[in-house]
Amino acid sequence: MAEYKYDEEGGQFLTFVLTFLLLVLVPLTYTLLAPSGAASSKKGSWDARGQKISLIRSAKKRSLLNPQVSSKAVFVLAGWGIVAYLFQTILNTATNSSHAVYDPFQILGIAASATEKEIKKHYKRLSVKFHPDKLVLGENQTKEEVEGQFIELTKAYKALTDETIRKNFELYGHPDGKQEMSMGIALPRWVIESQNNIYVLGMYAVVLGVGLPFLVARWWYGSRSKTKDGIVNSTAQTYFQHLRDDTNPSRIFALLAISDEFSDPKLDKLGAKHADEPALAKLETEIRKKLAEFGPEWQLIDSFKNASIRKALLMMHAHTLRIDSGNKKIEQDKLRYAAKAVQLINGLMSISLAHNWLETTLLLMQFTQCMVQAVPLQDLNTAELLQLPSMTTELVAKLQASNSLAKLGIQGFWKIPDAERKAVITGAGVGAKEYEQMVNVTSTWPRVELVDAFFKVSGERLVTTGAIVQFVVKLRLLPPRKDGSLLRDGRRLDAKRMDDETSVRPDEDELDKKSADGEKEDGKQSIGVARAPYFWDERKPSWWVMIGDQKLDRVIVQPTKVSDIGVDKVRTYSVQFQAPPQAGLYTFQAILKSDSFLGSDASRMVKLKVDDASVLEADEEDEISEPEEDSLAGQMALMKGQKVKASRNDEDDESDGESATEEEDDDDDDDSDSDSDSD
Repeated sequence: MAEYKYDEEGGQFLTFVLTFLLLVLVPLTYTLLAPSGAASSKKGSWDARGQKISLIRSAKKRSLLNPQVSSKAVFVLAGWGIVAYLFQTILNTATNSSHAVYDPFQILGIAASATEKEIKKHYKRLSVKFHPDKLVLGENQTKEEVEGQFIELTKAYKALTDETIRKNFELYGHPDGKQEMSMGIALPRWVIESQNNIYVLGMYAVVLGVGLPFLVARWWYGSRSKTKDGIVNSTAQTYFQHLRDDTNPSRIFALLAISDEFSDPKLDKLGAKHADEPALAKLETEIRKKLAEFGPEWQLIDSFKNASIRKALLMMHAHTLRIDSGNKKIEQDKLRYAAKAVQLINGLMSISLAHNWLETTLLLMQFTQCMVQAVPLQDLNTAELLQLPSMTTELVAKLQASNSLAKLGIQGFWKIPDAERKAVITGAGVGAKEYEQMVNVTSTWPRVELVDAFFKVSGERLVTTGAIVQFVVKLRLLPPRKDGSLLRDGRRLDAKRMDDETSVRPDEDELDKKSADGEKEDGKQSIGVARAPYFWDERKPSWWVMIGDQKLDRVIVQPTKVSDIGVDKVRTYSVQFQAPPQAGLYTFQAILKSDSFLGSDASRMVKLKVDDASVLEADEEDEISEPEEDSLAGQMALMKGQKVKASRNDEDDESDGESATEEEDDDDDDDSDSDSDSD
């Protein structure tokens, strides 16, 4: 009969808790220690990791006052501390456990290798020493204890010498034969003791009635309260109501500022009494003065709905205009607001793409570039050069006044003769070391070259209505140091168009060619993080690939991101979409837009010729229906004036004739060679 018992010593219960804790801790520890995608990526041909302004570097530098330990790391460390404690407790419990394995050799105090003769001799000595009739009781000993000890000795002796008892010991592990089956329950006894019922029930009520519903509700409402872009639903609804296809850049700033993510109830409550108000008031004055230079459309409104909207708007303008408030806390807030704004722009872009607005989508992409690089959206000609270290607005104006090439952006700056360029920059007070760094960054700037762009349909030579089309782009990075050629919209000035009438190419399975290791030869090359000194986080650069129709202001193919574009290989990337339902010639624009840099975009016009599906059917019927010339059907077709296939005999004769002609030519050459030799 089985006997159930609770875990008196707590070993089983602690083992259960330890196992459950390890199931949670091991994957959490792996995610904590595993290198992130940005940290583990190979640097490639260029990498700007760690090139941040001093404020970001100091804020991210770990110290005793700024340990930068996440709540996840604290939970993992505390969990492993509990694991160590439980492991030690379980070891101590096992050592002191009363459930010892029956060992007759240990009871007799003799080696397991002892012979039967040695066992009998040893037992004889023990029986004389511990026999109850001969043993004198000690001070704390009772007669029952002495008798019990002698019985254990006798039982152990018989388990090793008596044939029947020894067989029981070998089969069942005990000289008395089968024992009662005991099953342990991994719960301590205090759980079921009557005096503890109220506490146990209370714990169950808290865990199952409060804790579990709270966690489920938090997960459920947390997942439903945000969009797939991680934006609060109320913010997304605001964007949906106010974003239009004619939204101007100034209105984009306003839409971002009213986002719920920037709401600060404490700031709204205190208002002018807030500790940051003096710094914000000073910053607002400087921003208004700076924006006045760009025209009335950029002017800030006189009053704001609340202090949160005002601060958000000031932070974003101050970031892109690079206006320093002189307050460390405000400066850190400015950087964090800019990082959050980039995420919010993705939400605006999702709404714009849902309406297929091309110009608004391109504006938001441009907005992302300016926010990442902290350059003014109001003056893009100046903004591109402001990405270089030690560059200022005044210095850009001097460069553009001294040489018109500076108006071409970074590649134009590279084209300016070094002596002239150095004279202007160092003459404005920039040191030789800073100038060298400026030139070095320019030489490795990731300009993107759009090598080729075309359409194809798998297994076909034409694009028919409703077919699944592949749009293929071939691109690579072309830093000025590698090739200083000027690029216009990402294309060389002397580049030849391969398809003037249509950009449709016959399918040649270019994307399906396999390399020796079995992977597609798409030209991937690992690259490092983008150079964005004013952006809070490290950022791996990518490029949006999309197709648009400028005349209709429509996005034809939704943008997808491509990365790992290198200098040494041509990167091939394809996007699938469905061909228009009507036949005709469509003129689109292939667009590549960087999500991290200005001056690293590309575009070109592509023509998609869509034929009716009957064209392919007619071609197939012609190939099947045309009879051979020497057949009866072929003779009949010739009499009717229809097309026929050349007979195989004629083809063979032609090939024989060609080979014969080649042989005659060879003979003539040999003769002429021999004549010349004789001469």
